[in-house]
Amino acid sequence: MTAASPRPRSTAGDQLHDVHSAADYLRCGPRLIYRLVAERRVTFTYAGRSLRFWQTDLDAYLDARTVEPLNPPLAR
Repeated sequence: MTAASPRPRSTAGDQLHDVHSAADYLRCGPRLIYRLVAERRVTFTYAGRSLRFWQTDLDAYLDARTVEPLNPPLAR
């Protein structure tokens, strides 16, 4: 059996966050992070028994939740 290859890092500044630093990054509480994991709404990985989140995956979650305005602002 072969070992899985490590996840390719898309940017040099990609960081690995634990639950509390992911909550700080998203400006929410750790309870929301656990709920997002339970509902499989955010990509995560395990380091032993601890949850970890790549910053690019957290950014992708935020991008997916972005809402565009209905009407463009009027020029004055």
